Parts: sequence; structure tokens; C-alpha cells
Amino acid sequence: MIAQSYSIYWQDFVVWFLSLPLFYQIIVGVGIGTIVVLVLIGVYYLLKGIAYLIYYILKGIYYIIKGVAIGIYRLLNWIYNLIIGKSEPEEQAPESTETVVVQPAPISIAQDNIEQTESDLIRYCPECGIEFTNSMTYQLNKDGYVYCSYCGRKLDNLVSAES
Repeated sequence: MIAQSYSIYWQDFVVWFLSLPLFYQIIVGVGIGTIVVLVLIGVYYLLKGIAYLIYYILKGIYYIIKGVAIGIYRLLNWIYNLIIGKSEPEEQAPESTETVVVQPAPISIAQDNIEQTESDLIRYCPECGIEFTNSMTYQLNKDGYVYCSYCGRKLDNLVSAES
């Protein structure tokens, strides 16, 4: 009986839909498709929200039961210690066996007028610490500046600025 009433409505819709011009049929089809997609998205987020709600309710119940169990354990432990005459166990501070070693200040060696060629210098990016590649060193010597290939920072030629 119910199936017959739905078939009547379905047949009326099909007759109406097929009587429309092609352009309107396309628009109605896109509209129905959009409504179906939006309903599916809504159902997805509704089920997701219900799942999160159930998860957080169960998580809260778990923490409540855990807190009550720990409280009962501590109460029973306190009663046990009270009955046997034992005071609360005091937490013992860990013994400090570490010795502090003071290192002497490093001795600096004064170098007077010792020049190093640029090929002897090992260059690193002060920002990220990556060693300069050969092409970066060439570009630095040629133009006086180079951009780090790792972090992109502009580096000026410090040797030419010092001279």
C-alpha cells in the first residue's frame, strides 16, 4: 500500500520533469544533486559530532572513575597507616652527588697581522650553519654578496668589508 503511494508521486515527478525543456531539466538535476551532497555533508558532520560527544562523555566518565578510585586508594592507605601506627611516608629528597666542575677560561692566542686567503677560510651561513657551496663562494667573491641556498638570507662578503 505504501509502495503504491510512493510510485504515484514518483510517476507524477517523472512526467513533470520530462515535460520541462532541456535547460530546465539540467538546472533541476544540478539542484537535486546539490541538495543531496549538502544533506550527505550534514549527515557526516552530525554523525561526527555525535561520535565526539560520546567519546568525550566516556573520557570524562573514565577520569571520574579514575579519580574516585585513586581517592579511595589513598583513603584506605591512610587508614591502614593509621591502624598500624605508621606515619605518612615522607618523600626522601634524592641525594645530590653531582659535583660542579669549573672549567678554566680558554686561553686566547693573539695573532698579529696573519692574513688568510679566501680559499683558506671555511665559510658558513650565520643563520642556519650550512657550509657554503663552491658556487656560493664563487658568487660571493664575484658580486660581494650571496643568498644562502638553504635559508635564503643575504650574506655580504665580510673579507672585502674588513680590508
